[in-house]
Amino acid sequence: MAGDGKKSLSLGRIILRYRLSLGLILIAITIFMLYWAVNVQIATKFENFFPSNHENTLLYRKYSYRYGGAQTLVMLLRVKHGDIYNYSTLGKIRDLQNEMNRLPGVDHNEIFSLASYRVSFARAEPGAIITTNFMYPTIPNTQAQLDELRRLIRAHREAVAGVVTPDDKGAVIRASFNEEGLDYDKLFHDINNLVARYSDSNTEIYVAGQPVISGWGYYYLPRITAIFVISIVSMLTLLYLSLGQRSSWWAPILTGSFSAIWGLGFVSLMGYNFDPVMLVIPFILTARDLSHGIQWQGRYYDELDRLDDKLLACVATTDEMLPPGLLSILADIAGIIFIALGGIPVLKQIGLGGAVWLASSLTMVFVFQPIFMSYLPRPRIRDNWLSRLKRSRGDNALSRFIHAITRIPVTPGPLRAGLLAFGALFIAWGIGSGLRARIGYDAPGTPLYRPDSKVNQDMAEIGKFLPMDEGWIVLDTPDYPDPQSSLGPNVLRMTNDLGPYLLAKGDVAGVIGFDGVAIAPLNQMFHNGFPKFRKVPDGTELGGNLWYMFLGGTAPGEIERFFAYSPHMTNSCIRVLLPDHTYDRLNRLRADLDTFVAERVRPDPKLSKVRVHYLGGEAGLFAAANDVLKKLDLINITFVLAVIYLCCAFTFRSPVAGLLFIVSCVMANFGAFVYMNARDIGLTIDTIPVISLGIGLGVDYGIYTVARIRDEVMHGSSIDEAVVTALRTTGAAVFSTFAVMVGGIVPWTFSPLLFHNEMSVLLIFLMGTNMIAGVLILPAYIAWRRPRFIARYAAKSTMQVAAAGA
Repeated sequence: MAGDGKKSLSLGRIILRYRLSLGLILIAITIFMLYWAVNVQIATKFENFFPSNHENTLLYRKYSYRYGGAQTLVMLLRVKHGDIYNYSTLGKIRDLQNEMNRLPGVDHNEIFSLASYRVSFARAEPGAIITTNFMYPTIPNTQAQLDELRRLIRAHREAVAGVVTPDDKGAVIRASFNEEGLDYDKLFHDINNLVARYSDSNTEIYVAGQPVISGWGYYYLPRITAIFVISIVSMLTLLYLSLGQRSSWWAPILTGSFSAIWGLGFVSLMGYNFDPVMLVIPFILTARDLSHGIQWQGRYYDELDRLDDKLLACVATTDEMLPPGLLSILADIAGIIFIALGGIPVLKQIGLGGAVWLASSLTMVFVFQPIFMSYLPRPRIRDNWLSRLKRSRGDNALSRFIHAITRIPVTPGPLRAGLLAFGALFIAWGIGSGLRARIGYDAPGTPLYRPDSKVNQDMAEIGKFLPMDEGWIVLDTPDYPDPQSSLGPNVLRMTNDLGPYLLAKGDVAGVIGFDGVAIAPLNQMFHNGFPKFRKVPDGTELGGNLWYMFLGGTAPGEIERFFAYSPHMTNSCIRVLLPDHTYDRLNRLRADLDTFVAERVRPDPKLSKVRVHYLGGEAGLFAAANDVLKKLDLINITFVLAVIYLCCAFTFRSPVAGLLFIVSCVMANFGAFVYMNARDIGLTIDTIPVISLGIGLGVDYGIYTVARIRDEVMHGSSIDEAVVTALRTTGAAVFSTFAVMVGGIVPWTFSPLLFHNEMSVLLIFLMGTNMIAGVLILPAYIAWRRPRFIARYAAKSTMQVAAAGA
């Protein structure tokens, strides 16, 4: 009676007792979430990919309105024959300049080309210094004017270094965009139209920059959507092949879809967006929800065959599956939630949204699915090839193979010993690879797309002539006329020393400061062009006068490229031009700046009021991400393993069980670092979410299997018998889950994005190692060592049998 009373209080019985009310509540919540889910936005916000509270990001956010943001488009027009000094090519440069000025979201004061009013040179005349544009407002219309333009450009190479290539066969049009509200899809479409209109048999146009990188994601969105649909169809087909011998095989589809609606609804409610490149993540989350439904459904069929009553089967399945299911979902959530701690907005959105998405399967699978199955007619067994295969008794090769596999963990000998030894060696290999894991980018271009993609080919071509990345060094100083203002001679000499110092280190392509662009050249002109005066002036007053001459002789807004608070001199910018933003280059640059500040700035009493801040700009954002990702990866792995340990130790009531699952998790998931090192993949903002999902992706294989072993031992089976039974039942469901998920992920290997290809192969690799660990290595260890958290139930069962016999 006591046992009956206890059973009456089980969760499964409570759920079925109130099934109508609970079911209607869950359906109502799903309808509410569906309203929000249909309004979820697919959009990109570049700044969200970087840590919001990092000093580099704060520096970028504070001064990007003056010094220029990271949303820069670079267009290189290059002629195949001759040079750019002809009417046709110069006309295209002028027209592209005007066309760019009409692009959506463009900053009209931040467009530079040979035809720009902001690109000019200065010349000295008696009583004045005259600033003249190269090709504004009109282009040359005679051969003499063409020859004069060629002569002026060769005489003033420094002034046109960023807009004309050294071989005179290429010209650059550069534009900056306001990120807020930028429509990358429309902008990319307009850019491609310009490329098509102005290219001809003698003119090639290459484009690069963050708007183009983001725009290609929208360009590929229809193909990515098609892959998404093919993946879903593939998963459903494999689900039918796994569970299709029963009439209710489709139930996990319903609960998985409801979980996805909850997840999408939460994302929309919170105002989060999905970047087109990251659409693989909602697919993985949906696949995780579906896999829990498959596990529940497979166990339900086993209980239905055993009890011959659908309501009792729903109760028993819920009671038996909830503990390992809750543990598995907590492992899934732990795998993704901790990336929200890094302070990177996009990772916070993925972490919180993913946690809700995964947690919704707890209610959908373990509450709604038993309610739903209790209202459906009893599942019929269909007489098809699959059911006949399942009824076969070892008379086919597949059955014999399955029998052999299930006997490996319980059969002492070299095969089991070799399996356990392989697991130990793989742990050492994975940990070693994890210690050598790369951070950030290790090659020029973008790893999101294939090396032979148009975006990477264009970036490589432009990179032959121009540096592709820019960082800022920002000086905070007293205002003019303080000797330590940004125009003080000691400050100008320090910035003048910085350029040669960084160039000598070999990691920068150029250093642009106000001292080199304006002070030294104007000082030389002011002294009748004598070369010895091309230097920093000795007095603060002369520096102020030269600043005023630059202000009065250049286009509006030009001075703000160097002084944020003009006409005040309290803040100035030194631009560092870089070939790329690879991890090693950024680290070396920061180390060089640390050394320069420590040895050149801090010891100088004449610079005591000067504060040097670095690194701003696009390069600074990537350096900030590298700093956070390195720590975030360690924090994420530590917290995930801690959660798995605590939950497994509590669920199985044994610290040994917690340690066993940690070892299994390390063995299976540190294989990610083995794969990443083999393919030269680094930890980036793009890869961290997928890797984090992978940690929890397969650990539940082992959780469900070991829980089934424990349940069978509690019901009176020996440990060896329990292992074999678990592999034939839960192991089969695990393999079905594995097959369904792999079948859904395989289409992503054919994505036009290299990121999708690499991450899909990584996930398949992770799930494979997790399945081997959970279905073979963990059961083999249990059969070999007989751990107490399993063996104690066998001893208890033996005592109960003996007592019953007495």
